[in-house]
Amino acid sequence: MKSQSAVNNLRFMFEQIHGYLEGTMQNVDEAVARYEPGGPPPILGQFAHLITSEDWFINVKLANRAPVMMTTNPGFQTPPPPTSWDEWARSEVVDLNALRAYAHKVYEATDDFLALADDTLLDEPVDLTEVGMGHVNGAAALFLAFANVALHTGEISAIKGLRGLVGYPVPDVVETAV
Repeated sequence: MKSQSAVNNLRFMFEQIHGYLEGTMQNVDEAVARYEPGGPPPILGQFAHLITSEDWFINVKLANRAPVMMTTNPGFQTPPPPTSWDEWARSEVVDLNALRAYAHKVYEATDDFLALADDTLLDEPVDLTEVGMGHVNGAAALFLAFANVALHTGEISAIKGLRGLVGYPVPDVVETAV
């Protein structure tokens, strides 16, 4: 069996988590997206946070380029702050359809970046002091980006469950979502 590089494995993992996120976001309309569950921020805020975070981790911190949100309509006027974004999620006016289109561009940018990267990326220093995480290596930054998507996909799934909807996608949905 041919071995894959670590970055190629991470690329596969991001492709899979994007599929789960998109499958989880199916059947989320404006009413469901804006539902206030009485604790965590609504789905719309969760989704905006995880997409902008991936854009920041991958494009700004790892690729050293402008975030995708600078070249497209992300669906909001003011980006969410990197930390303590709960209030932003409850007050910012967000266009769900524009946010979804922006998300797909972020997925594409992540895949394009990882397609060209090699395993030396994993040892590159990354400065995350502005979000209180100090200096980490590329592997840690990629883990944080990936884990953030996974964790908030779980939050979105749980909030959908509170609305009587299926949260995580069934397997055939994952295959067609991306």
